[in-house]
Amino acid sequence: MVPVIKNKNIFRYMVLLLFAATTGALYAQDSSSTDGLLAEARKAAFDKNNYPLAKSYLYKALQRSPDYADIQIFLGRIHTWTKNYDSARYYFNSVLNKRKDYEDLYIAYADMEFFDDNYQRALYLVREGLQAIPSSEALMFREAKLLNQQKKYIEAERSLQKLLLLQKNSQNNDDAKALLATIQENRNKPDSTVEIPHPVAVNNEDSLSADGLLVMARTAAFDEKNYALAKSRLWRALAISPSYADIKIFLGRIYSWTKQYDSARYYLHAVLKDKPDYTDASFALADVEYWNDQYMAAMDVLNEAIKYHPESEGLWIKKARVLISEKKYAAAQTAIDEALRKNHNSAEARSLANRIRDLSSLNKIGLSYDLVSFDKQFPDPWHLVSLDYTRTTGIGSVTGRVNYANRFTQNGVQYELEAYPHISNTFYSYVDIGYSANVGVFPHWRGGLSLYANLPASFEGELGVRYLKFSGDPTWIYTAYLGKYYKSWLFGFRTYLTPGIYTSTVSSSYTVSARYYYGGADDLVGFSFGYGISPDDRENLVLLNGAAKLTSYKAGINFRKKVSARNVVSFDAGWLNQEYLPQTKGNQYQISVGWVFRF
Repeated sequence: MVPVIKNKNIFRYMVLLLFAATTGALYAQDSSSTDGLLAEARKAAFDKNNYPLAKSYLYKALQRSPDYADIQIFLGRIHTWTKNYDSARYYFNSVLNKRKDYEDLYIAYADMEFFDDNYQRALYLVREGLQAIPSSEALMFREAKLLNQQKKYIEAERSLQKLLLLQKNSQNNDDAKALLATIQENRNKPDSTVEIPHPVAVNNEDSLSADGLLVMARTAAFDEKNYALAKSRLWRALAISPSYADIKIFLGRIYSWTKQYDSARYYLHAVLKDKPDYTDASFALADVEYWNDQYMAAMDVLNEAIKYHPESEGLWIKKARVLISEKKYAAAQTAIDEALRKNHNSAEARSLANRIRDLSSLNKIGLSYDLVSFDKQFPDPWHLVSLDYTRTTGIGSVTGRVNYANRFTQNGVQYELEAYPHISNTFYSYVDIGYSANVGVFPHWRGGLSLYANLPASFEGELGVRYLKFSGDPTWIYTAYLGKYYKSWLFGFRTYLTPGIYTSTVSSSYTVSARYYYGGADDLVGFSFGYGISPDDRENLVLLNGAAKLTSYKAGINFRKKVSARNVVSFDAGWLNQEYLPQTKGNQYQISVGWVFRF
């Protein structure tokens, strides 16, 4: 069904909406293939409104498949939406020179000329398309619309009558009938012109189609944050099309945003009553219940939706989130495993899997050993052993740890208490305190405090502070971290900043890291590169016990593998090039093995 909209800007929105609707049901694909790159481009354009990123995917796809018509047409559409009309013509003509029977091409090309005010050229393209595809209802409708735009009412009416004849047994001809009524009204008004409503300053909303009002409601809600205006437009749209599901869903979402949950449920349940397999309605209703802390009701909605769409990655992710809120971590793990089976590269699922991993086991025992050797700085290697026990509580996990080290041919023991208190579904924190009587082998006191956030678009962040006290004045170190999940990867950047005690200088440490998850949350290979020594580097933090700020570079690799339902093993290796005296450097090598038992 093609919308009747008398304003050209609104028509542009509708073309984008209709094209998105026909391509929105995308499944996860390999972005290394041509089709995968095309799918990624659509996600970038429709989900993120990131046209430069979408074009970059399409250019890569064209390198692999230079004659792929859909890629060229999509590039033409993106150039149209960004008003680069000559570039759009280039891609449309590339397809037109090879294919004369492609309906999507004529629709996209004619729309572009319409947007660029070239009505005669748009009409020519529509009619050329109708010669190749004479039964195209979309092209017939555009022909009538363009003829009406040029005040050729008799020709426009003839074109619409043909379209209505084809649609006589269809219920989707409301737009054609509405346009026909407009044309007939214009014919009876000498020198009359069609009034063109503006999306914001609307003068004649009642003459719009239900689709047009839906687009204008979205503009009011998203661009103007005017929910009252959005709802009034949606009510008008429902008067035109009482069974239009997307209108009811959008009404439900607006009511949920304004915390009118009963009204939201009314409209969303109405959709699911008529269309129990409508995923968008299930998503919206599950969100309403989740935001209102009605986890059982949200679970009922999701379980019912999964019966119809068991392959939906999004439904399984939402189910995992609800189960986490209910503290049903084992069930949440099962749900997120299903999501990862549907799409191993899902960044959102991967981020959630890591969170569940840290919450799912009530008890955990860890044991690790580190060997650190030097080529110049110290004659004897360092040995570190750590034993810890973690208990997951109602407020988060709490860990007790005992660390033993042999450094500088001296032995020492450190006692440490660490916790990750849960604050909300978005925020959690980190608290740490450590004590040792063996100053030099360990700091006398160490502490840490951070606030973590699970951010939108699969980002995560941290802001915090670290405290170290050896025998002299304490040192305060500030840290910031930003991580991004992308498919099966986690990329991160961390910095530590240490203000000078007696000067205005600030010393710094930087690390970039990448992890690739080849299986579950405990199956990964990681890499890191950095500058400087950090207070969270347990092997080397004692090197911060000095006034000199000397240069160091580091690199590391780590490997972790879940070998059974309860056992995880790890292996780390690292290299540090340390300027331990002015203009004097030495290398340090570190190897670590670890084991974790969950129960």
